[in-house]
Amino acid sequence: MTQTTLDVAGQFSPPDRAHGASAAARTGETKFGTFAIAFGIAFAILYTVLERLNWPLFTYLPRPNRVEFWKFSPAAGEAPPMYWYGWCVLAAICATVTAWIATMVSGERLRQATLFCCALTALWPTALEALRAFISWVSFDISFLDSVWVAAIPALAGTVALSYYAPPRWVQYLWTRWLLIMPIGGLVVLGYSLKQYFVR
Repeated sequence: MTQTTLDVAGQFSPPDRAHGASAAARTGETKFGTFAIAFGIAFAILYTVLERLNWPLFTYLPRPNRVEFWKFSPAAGEAPPMYWYGWCVLAAICATVTAWIATMVSGERLRQATLFCCALTALWPTALEALRAFISWVSFDISFLDSVWVAAIPALAGTVALSYYAPPRWVQYLWTRWLLIMPIGGLVVLGYSLKQYFVR
């Protein structure tokens, strides 16, 4: 029997076809892995940001069992609003879009963008707290600087510098570790923001 006969009979698979099929399978696995890692990192960051800015997709009112779009302040006497569901759903939607975009860019660009976003997420609240500490320390009134957006300037500058000078090997090493680092960092930020309820 010739190779052609075996091929027609379906009993012979040329090496390039087998290699092509396994390469396609590996590509699918890689894309799924990229999606899963990017989703996990993005969700942790986005949930923390949405909670701090108090931007829920919707507000659930348990007493009348009603849902209102975006952030809703109930009338006096109604049960306290529940924003948590709205933060979770909006963070999941945004993280899904982010992860989908992540599957379409090169690995190097993806890791650089991840470092940039994670560094900005860490440096922004740090810069804000440092700015607030400086404002309370000085004797003259510069309270107009106590702004989330003013703190973004040094945070962005630090993030750009860190992203530019970070060694590629270090960036690649951190890629999957962000899955652990960012949720822990998010919990630290949330815990710090809720400390007033625990130290009364």
